[in-house]
Amino acid sequence: MKYPVVAASIIAAHVAALVLVPDLGMAISYTFFFSVTGLAMVGVAVAWRRSGTPRDRRWWLLLASLALWAVGMSLSARQNYVLENSNPAPGDSMFFYILYVLPVLVSVSSAPVAARKKWAMAIDLVLASLLGVLFYIRTFSIVSLEGAVGTQAAVDVAYMLDFENSCLAVAALLRYLATDRADDHFYFRGVSAFFVTYALSGYFYNHYVALGGHPEFGTSPWDVLLDVPFLALFLATTTRMPQRYWHAPVYLVRFVQSASPTFLAMSVLGFGLMVIPGYPVLGIGAAIAAVIGIGLRGTLAQVDLVEEEFRLVRSRDELQGLVFVDSLTGLANRRALDERLLHEWHRPGQQAPIALLMIDVDHFKEFNDRFGHLAGDECLRTIASALLRRGLRAGDFIARFGGEEFAVVAPGTNLPDAVALAEELRHEIQSLSIVHPFSPVGVVTISVGVAAANASSESGPLDLLNAADRALYRAKQAGRNRVGSQEDGRMNTVRLDGSRYIG
Repeated sequence: MKYPVVAASIIAAHVAALVLVPDLGMAISYTFFFSVTGLAMVGVAVAWRRSGTPRDRRWWLLLASLALWAVGMSLSARQNYVLENSNPAPGDSMFFYILYVLPVLVSVSSAPVAARKKWAMAIDLVLASLLGVLFYIRTFSIVSLEGAVGTQAAVDVAYMLDFENSCLAVAALLRYLATDRADDHFYFRGVSAFFVTYALSGYFYNHYVALGGHPEFGTSPWDVLLDVPFLALFLATTTRMPQRYWHAPVYLVRFVQSASPTFLAMSVLGFGLMVIPGYPVLGIGAAIAAVIGIGLRGTLAQVDLVEEEFRLVRSRDELQGLVFVDSLTGLANRRALDERLLHEWHRPGQQAPIALLMIDVDHFKEFNDRFGHLAGDECLRTIASALLRRGLRAGDFIARFGGEEFAVVAPGTNLPDAVALAEELRHEIQSLSIVHPFSPVGVVTISVGVAAANASSESGPLDLLNAADRALYRAKQAGRNRVGSQEDGRMNTVRLDGSRYIG
């Protein structure tokens, strides 16, 4: 509550001083103008410190705008006191009163994502530099260094200031209303508070005070109007941010953020058109630069979006790959095995039988207990590599089922061929000669269960998986280091389609 009281006290003091000491009115107004500008700059510094980590560097752009305005006021005071020039619109101060919007305009025109791109900042700096040149040309095409010659020139200056202030006020207000982040909301609240009040008070002061019979500071209490924007900014930056009860629709937020880069380009285009009568080459060049700038920015933004979409698709594919890959062996995992079995089972036109091999490393718990889990992991990786390089055809699919178990899906393979494949794999693993003191043969071996079936609507992949698992169990019960199949169960083993194997 203390800050609003401070602001109200400053306004009251300014009015009282102008009424009580009219002879010193100009000096009083200059003193208050510099004071409220300094107070606003302090508020901006406070807001920058409160903006979190990392600090929001846009506050420095607002600070630069205030500093440029203060330079304009200093040049105006110089005209009055040093050069004894009472003209209300000297060219040097008018130029800075127009130029001061440039830093903030750059921040208002920067979209949240594009603002972090170097190419976007480069385009903004080029357009901002061109706009500064246009400001200079336009200002001194109306007034001279000593000021406006005649009432019409002063009116033209006033309308130019109105155009600039109102455009920036609208742009800042749009950015403030269409924010979805707390730091954006805080920053554009301050910018809107300043430029909306500055546009209103500046319009009234320029047209109804300066051009209404009171051309000098200090001749009217209405001078206090120029305190209001700076005090509004001071209050917006130092008071605690109020709770937001309304949030802009997401579409509106994205629309304003995407359209914001056009603010700077449209300013260049507008002032380019203004200077065409006196400087046609510069004006037309500025208009072309504005169109090229916004077009180039849009094109580069589209390139970035395409690149980002490509990166996201690639990341999605990589993540999807990780979901189906066993991290230890690099083989497909159980989830991928289930997906492959389901895919093969329901493949259109599938007529040939589907074979499944279930593989278990013999006495693997004893191997882990003897050599440790790191050696056990290395053993599994070695077995996985051997399974991959031996006996598998292009259409076959191998996965780690879990623990020390592996599985091979062999589409279009009947049971005898699947048994032969299993025997090749068993022999390959034994030939690795991985030392295993607790194995009957002294090296690591595997047991394999084999099943094969034709896909049908009466059964599913789970039935094939259970059949292969039962065959593996029989192989282990028979002494390990061997291949078991459905036929080993003879009359006790039932086909997946309901008929019995004959053996």
